Amino acid sequence: MKHENETSAKGLLRLVIVTGIAALVLAIGGTSWFGAFQSAHIRAIALKQELRMKLVECRARISSIEQQFGEGTLSVDRQSELQSKLRIECARFSELGRSAEMQPESVLGEWLKRRKPLASPVSRESIQLMVVDLDGMIASMNGTIADDKEMLTASLNYYLVFIALLLIVVVLAGGRFIISSYRRSIIPLHKLSERLHQLNCNLPESLHDTAEVAKTLLRGEDPSAEMRSVSESVASMCHEIEEKNRKLDELHIRDEKTSLYNYRHFKEHLIIDVERARRFNGDIALAMIDIDHFKRYNDRYGHVAGDRVLARIAEIIRRECRMTDIPSRFGGDEFAVLFPKTDRATALEISERLRSIICDEPFEYERNQPGEQLTVSIGVASWLDDATDGTSLISNADKALYRAKSSGRNKVLVFTREVVSEESKERE
Repeated sequence: MKHENETSAKGLLRLVIVTGIAALVLAIGGTSWFGAFQSAHIRAIALKQELRMKLVECRARISSIEQQFGEGTLSVDRQSELQSKLRIECARFSELGRSAEMQPESVLGEWLKRRKPLASPVSRESIQLMVVDLDGMIASMNGTIADDKEMLTASLNYYLVFIALLLIVVVLAGGRFIISSYRRSIIPLHKLSERLHQLNCNLPESLHDTAEVAKTLLRGEDPSAEMRSVSESVASMCHEIEEKNRKLDELHIRDEKTSLYNYRHFKEHLIIDVERARRFNGDIALAMIDIDHFKRYNDRYGHVAGDRVLARIAEIIRRECRMTDIPSRFGGDEFAVLFPKTDRATALEISERLRSIICDEPFEYERNQPGEQLTVSIGVASWLDDATDGTSLISNADKALYRAKSSGRNKVLVFTREVVSEESKERE
């Protein structure tokens, strides 16, 4: 589908380019031809108008001679003078037919070529016939010039229609491309920009939604290649930011050596879960875990070996805990596991399983530890049974842990009033 959309977009762009080039070639070629055509016809009309003016001039002179013939009785000399003028005008009139300005194949040119210079005296009636002939030629020339002007006007109109049609084709092709680009790029980009604005205002909550919006745009109707690229980049950026935020959150709430939750995260959950248990009369349990004789191990084999032991015990704790539990490094060689919505018996069972697994785990150099094993002691306390707030819950679990260590280590003890009494006696 993506390949088909990109092919369609490229085909549409190619069509627009080809149409534009063809329209440009046609416009340039058509304009050049029309310019040459107009120039030739304008020159032809100018020549015909010049010839018409000569005919009008000739007609005026002959008409003037004809009027002089009608001035009553003329003397012989006067008649001879008029006949001489008439022959000169007729000679000039006949020369018009042979001029370069007259097209030989035209009707007027053929008519003029048949005229011959006058060799004998001409009567007034003949002169009048000549005037009538000239009037006919002038009228014919006027009609020819008018037809040429109409043809020139019509050719101009045809040219304008041709240019208009060419522009319409270009506009339609370009408009289709613009509409397609608007539908496939501008509208989705506008939607994406609105989502990015929301992202800027509410970054932590909007990253996932913005990525989903970008994916939705990719699933929209025929997205452009550019829009697809932008949407994929935004979706990828949002996922990368989410992943980096997740890693930053992990760094913020995780202990560097053990990868368990750190003390800060433990305290935040303790406050929340205690408040929830108080409101809904629920259960919470807490196990405090301490590695037996760990200072001795650290002093003898070094902190590097000690860190390996911490990491391995943390891995066992994390593996054996449930998804809802909060296994944490409380500090030094001490761990804490918060059990939300868990009663004391269940917490005791989980804690005993942890102690047993750690006791059976083969650790490096553990043969040199007391009892030839590396073990843990665990103290357990529960909400409502043993505590009234988060601080007392930690304190009571810690008291049970102290009692487990002082009574031989490698054991799990639950906080009870008897534990408090025995611990007090031992401290005294």
